[in-house]
Amino acid sequence: MVPLYTAATVQTDVWPVFPSLKGPPAPENATKNLDRAIELIARSAAWNPSKIYVLPEFFLTGAAGIGSSPEATEAMCVRIPGPETERLCELASEVDAYIAGMVWEIMDDWPGRYWNTAFICSPEGEVVLKYHKHYDPTGKTKPGDVMTEYVARYGQDALFPVVDTPYGRLGCLVCYDINFPEMARCLALSGAEILLHPTSEGRAPFLLEDEGGWEIGKRSRAYENLAYVISANQGKFRGSDFPSDRMRGRSQIIDFNGRVITIAETTGETILQADIELERLRQRRGQMQMNFLAQLQTHVHAPYYTDTALWPKELWSENPPDGNLANIKAGMKVINDLQQQDLFVPPAAASGKKSFV
Repeated sequence: MVPLYTAATVQTDVWPVFPSLKGPPAPENATKNLDRAIELIARSAAWNPSKIYVLPEFFLTGAAGIGSSPEATEAMCVRIPGPETERLCELASEVDAYIAGMVWEIMDDWPGRYWNTAFICSPEGEVVLKYHKHYDPTGKTKPGDVMTEYVARYGQDALFPVVDTPYGRLGCLVCYDINFPEMARCLALSGAEILLHPTSEGRAPFLLEDEGGWEIGKRSRAYENLAYVISANQGKFRGSDFPSDRMRGRSQIIDFNGRVITIAETTGETILQADIELERLRQRRGQMQMNFLAQLQTHVHAPYYTDTALWPKELWSENPPDGNLANIKAGMKVINDLQQQDLFVPPAAASGKKSFV
């Protein structure tokens, strides 16, 4: 039996590596961000230790600047293993906990590409999981862009990796991934019990408190898959020309019934902790009633996925996308194709029909 323990979502302020729209990079800010993340976790562990800590997306560098030039990308990206993850792995060993986060990654065997990568450091001081983000129409490389070669190199399990730990089976998904039910479902079908969600969420209608789609999505992914979701968002921007209060905060921990256990009521730095009742989750998964995983008829749904051509496989297998707009253009072509196939009904203005609104 796994004893009751706490997990923590770590909402950190960020000093961007590219603090100004027109100014030079400040690579020292990555060290400042890493130092601060380590300070926050170490302080929390000394006071009220947890067994899992989740850091936000872009906690190390911010997002601005990535992909704008090869030099900018080099300044933003790290390698795994590398000095940054080594320091976090040392901390994981010191505090006897798992530490998860996200970095921009470059890999020497994928020249000219960069990846949005989640990772988990173990109490043994090792990176035990690395996950490459699947969704978001920006200029990074995604596994589906180079699917055949990616699976040949790393195996099918690398698409949705799960690590078995004394505190449950952990999987990662990053930011925009939460909007795709298939993401959490594939992780759950790979055995994940706790979904770690580094995220970077600003302010927009679809992010409205308790009403926006992302808020609903987080709770739905937990409920649908009988899994915990630990979501860590950025805090404030520091020392940059971004509005300091641009990010919405609201880091949160959601239980396997889709209930928000705790949520940040600030946009600044904070650490939230909540009990993880893993045995209750496992008992819940052992029940038939409302067990959406056990009742899932994959044979019913699979043909629809197989027969419907949406986002193209291997879209960027030859060369990485040329900036963010490349994926935007590809997405608009998919929408047009869906309209041509009569799967999407085009709006009246686009179809030439008169609107009755």
